[in-house]
Amino acid sequence: MKTVLLPVKDFQNAKQRLAPGIDASVRADLARAMLEDVLNSISKAQSPQRVVVFTASPEVIQMIRPFGFEVVLEKSVAGHSAAVNHMVEELFASSTRILSLAGDLPCLVPSEIDFALNFPSEPITLIPSRDWTGTNGVVFIPPARIAMEYGEGSFRRHLSKASASGHRSEVMSLPGIAFDIDTAEDLQAFIENPRIDSETWRYLLKRR
Repeated sequence: MKTVLLPVKDFQNAKQRLAPGIDASVRADLARAMLEDVLNSISKAQSPQRVVVFTASPEVIQMIRPFGFEVVLEKSVAGHSAAVNHMVEELFASSTRILSLAGDLPCLVPSEIDFALNFPSEPITLIPSRDWTGTNGVVFIPPARIAMEYGEGSFRRHLSKASASGHRSEVMSLPGIAFDIDTAEDLQAFIENPRIDSETWRYLLKRR
């Protein structure tokens, strides 16, 4: 079964790296809009046979319901790395491929999800952020996996872990998965070259 895994945090303290220039309520609304874009793209993709959202947030669960995706309640919130590692282990037995995605990808398009699920030939595929420092997506073909360790410099860290694991790995560059909004520079880059049909862009236009 080709599975998409989407761990999602609560919006209350979203996008801390955009502070102090943007207040908490705006950061939360921006995170909601980006998640809506990710959910819309996943729902339009052809290849996922199962979509699992892992969250502790009642608000996120409400957002998920119209899409009909499976929700797994995160009972103990311990960060993004722990969430991905826990759910990958849970999904291994029932999945032929697992694509774990970030929830803040306003430029994500359905064709990239299909490509990521169908075309990797190596057991571990890393999908970097656009500056090649972060990791915005990863594909595991069971039984191969590594323990994910997100945060600054995670892409290089994950390359090293993949090499040390004994499994073959590859890197896949997909523009929509690569483009997340974490910093003021990311936000400005999106404003200068937006995906005009996105909820994120509609939200930002309302703010002008």
